[in-house]
Amino acid sequence: MAETISQEPFFSAVVLNWNTLDLLKKNLAALSSQTFRSFEIIVVDNGSSDGSREYFESEEFRRFGCKCVRLPENVGFAAGMNEGLRMASGDWLMPLNVDVFLAPDFFAEAAKAIARQPEATMLGPLIYRYDRERGESGEVLCTFVVPTRFLSLATPLDDPFTERFVFAPGGCAPLLKKAELFKAAIPSELSSSGKTEFYDERYFAYGEDIDLYLRLNALGGKALYAPGIKCHHVHSGSQEGVRWFEKSPATITRLGANALDTCIKNLRGFCFCKTFVLLFLAPLGRALCLLFKAPSKFFAPLKTYALFFKRLSLSKKMRAYFESLKPQTKQS
Repeated sequence: MAETISQEPFFSAVVLNWNTLDLLKKNLAALSSQTFRSFEIIVVDNGSSDGSREYFESEEFRRFGCKCVRLPENVGFAAGMNEGLRMASGDWLMPLNVDVFLAPDFFAEAAKAIARQPEATMLGPLIYRYDRERGESGEVLCTFVVPTRFLSLATPLDDPFTERFVFAPGGCAPLLKKAELFKAAIPSELSSSGKTEFYDERYFAYGEDIDLYLRLNALGGKALYAPGIKCHHVHSGSQEGVRWFEKSPATITRLGANALDTCIKNLRGFCFCKTFVLLFLAPLGRALCLLFKAPSKFFAPLKTYALFFKRLSLSKKMRAYFESLKPQTKQS
């Protein structure tokens, strides 16, 4: 299999694994079955302890021809995915969720869409639900995404079969043009890691995708939703559908802080004012809810404010940096 993959790939698929070996095997099998062969696979392991590390030494894994990065601990979605994206060599990069299984013609249809709409800098597929017991289904799970007033992402499902330009692709299998992704990257001198960051690594997980999409759009990016490109998504495959109040206190704290950071970095004018007020009050509402749902986590959302103010100085510098890029983008 590996020898048929181009040495100069058109696509780079970056798969982040954390204790999801069963999903990873299905994910890689779907990738290896692609009819369009100019691609590479990069697997980043986030310190798994479920046998994944041993699997990487197996003949089965070597047959996939993947590049592999093994991190000693779970550094989060943003930092883990960045590790793979930084080493990707394709013209188009795909931060691919481990619980997504591509149709065999996924890359072939993506290449056709890129040729058909060369102005596109983001590309999104039609995403169906994958049921753990029954397998692939015809239920449409996600088309493209739009931001909500709380800076999360919502998916319109009313017209899933019409190709169009949209805000952004679904977050589980987006294709991003490498040149444009690097334009929207956080430079090393402003990043928390001291490296170029595509996803803000301070977020750890949750909300890093909408932050990136807002940057890409502000710098002139265009997202094409192309329903001819198809895949199946387990949906919350690594979290088993855990509800927000069942998540760890640290995650609950980050949920609010990440949204506030995204607002500070990306929004302007009246949109900024109305959104910031909602986001700033939201942790209070979550704390009240937790009094009834999970009293031991009551203080977790309140810690959002401390984390937000701790990050504020760097977030404002990022805001100024990306604001400075906009005139250059318009002139080009």
